Amino acid sequence: MVSKLRLIQPPVQPCLLNYSIHFDQTTYPTYTEVVVLNRDRLYRKGDVLTVKVVARDKKRRLKTYGGDFFRARLVSSDRSLQASSAGHVTDHCNGTYTVQFQLYWVGGVSIKIQLVHPGEAVRILQSLQQVPNKRDFYCIFGDLKTKGQYTQQCFSSNNPSLPPHRKCDFSKAEVNGTWICEKPEKLPCSAITKCRCSPDMSRIRGLVSQEEIKLFQKPYLEMELEVDPKEPIRVLETEQPTPEHLPACTGNTRESGASLGHWSGKVWKSAVCNVRVFTKEDIRQCLANKTVYIHGDSTVRQWSERLENVVPLYYDKRTADSPVFRVQNNYKWFRVRSNNQWNITVRFRFHNFPIETHTWINFHDYRYADDELDATQGGPNTVIVLSLWAHFVAEPLDLIQSRLYAIRGATHRLLRRSPGTRVFVRTGTTREHKKGKLEYYLLHSDWMAYQITEVIRELFRDVPDVVVLDTWDMSVVSQGKTTFTQIKQWWTIYLTGCSLISVQTKRFEM
Repeated sequence: MVSKLRLIQPPVQPCLLNYSIHFDQTTYPTYTEVVVLNRDRLYRKGDVLTVKVVARDKKRRLKTYGGDFFRARLVSSDRSLQASSAGHVTDHCNGTYTVQFQLYWVGGVSIKIQLVHPGEAVRILQSLQQVPNKRDFYCIFGDLKTKGQYTQQCFSSNNPSLPPHRKCDFSKAEVNGTWICEKPEKLPCSAITKCRCSPDMSRIRGLVSQEEIKLFQKPYLEMELEVDPKEPIRVLETEQPTPEHLPACTGNTRESGASLGHWSGKVWKSAVCNVRVFTKEDIRQCLANKTVYIHGDSTVRQWSERLENVVPLYYDKRTADSPVFRVQNNYKWFRVRSNNQWNITVRFRFHNFPIETHTWINFHDYRYADDELDATQGGPNTVIVLSLWAHFVAEPLDLIQSRLYAIRGATHRLLRRSPGTRVFVRTGTTREHKKGKLEYYLLHSDWMAYQITEVIRELFRDVPDVVVLDTWDMSVVSQGKTTFTQIKQWWTIYLTGCSLISVQTKRFEM
């Protein structure tokens, strides 16, 4: 069934959050109204349910500006269905919001709307996101003769306070990559060996006031809003004739909208095309004689790990014995897995710095996605999956924009010289905020992750032969609490022209 949401006027552009923060006008969840419009009408599968949100402050005054960040979802009141879908929020920039839900299934539905951050907190996050070098990175420079080591601070953005003679610039302009370290007094820049991110993130607290910190605590943080009325809404079967079967998902770029849909149990049901749930045997046949290159962060590393178990895959010993394959503290940053029976190879490599890991990692093991793409032969039996977002959330938005822009150019070059190569770019998802620590909200807020998701959508939306794997809604409507450790997620991903493959994995971790 084609979604009727496509026929509704598209959401207005995001509000410009250029207002001053007035703490006494902060959106207050308890007094913010959520009203179901046309509550008493007869709803059928395929209809659109519309909800109005009216924001008020602690004194019950109506808000006059927007910017609040909501998470909206629809869940089946019948637990046996295990169905859920995301709502799409329109900010009218005047303190009111419209939330639209596509009705995908028959039965009772309950509305869940969460105020993740009031607009005042979003304004703070917006300012913080523009601040470069908020995290402390360090690299070790080693002297092979004396065995001496020097630990120097490094930066993911330019640091004007560091004079040229005190700077080791490892940046690469053609890929828009920046990595600058303070130069050791007695060693050359080439002596760099390992790098890591400091586990101490407390410095971020110095960028916000005590008054601002209150906006990242209850009752302003991730609060469920009361819906009027509370009773579930009954959805009947449609009276209109509908196609019995959607066309099969083929992985074409026009199907990037396949993320529009809902969870039904542990399977994602697309509203655009028919998602095929593959058996293990299907997956093996689908990937036979193919090489899958997975480049990015740990959110796609877990995809590669799932494939390792499903196919199954084994280490390619020839690669494992080569100098480019390294293991740091039992963590495999670059891996090659292969299956001789089906001639399947899956290669995962972590993206280049900045990388937020507290483990010392070998500096020379990392390559930019652009270089990987330029070095890939490509062709119909080659699949590329890219995911660069999770470690960039704490960076200024223009940093990931410029990096992705360069990657887009590299995909163009790859597809021109090797037509038929399958290229997929994955968006972000909701995040875990460990034990509600302030630092995680200030550096890794869902609002920040969503900004990167919007950048990915915009940059790759109309790129021929590149499919955007939009996983945002899939994570928003996951059943249960949205934490890494408490729920399991079923990701639906494109891999080849074999259509969609559903793979099960634990919810991603950093």
